[in-house]
Amino acid sequence: MSLEESLSAVEQLIDKVSTALLAADPQSLEQHSTALRDAAAQFARVLEQSTARGLPLPESVQKRVNAIGDMLVVHRESLARLSAVADRQAAGLLPPSDAASTYGDGSAARAAKPGVARIYRSAG
Repeated sequence: MSLEESLSAVEQLIDKVSTALLAADPQSLEQHSTALRDAAAQFARVLEQSTARGLPLPESVQKRVNAIGDMLVVHRESLARLSAVADRQAAGLLPPSDAASTYGDGSAARAAKPGVARIYRSAG
């Protein structure tokens, strides 16, 4: 695969990941993110082979690589926002596990004599 082909594959997958992020489609996002990771690894291998042969990186390719880097920063921020929204939604549905009991402070569950109601224990 040539440098141009591998770079184009990364750019296409960046667009697909962007679309999945905007649509908040987790299945599509996972699928395209995995494909993007693989395409980026392939591009890195092709780029390494190209530089090992002593071929200079054309300025147009460098600009495209920089644009990809900028887009990845945007994706990272979008994923952080989606994660925060998901955390808030989960916290609204599920109480934290270390929270006090709904009624009282939960000390009744740790009574000195299990099975004996508190009103029947002596005061002294």
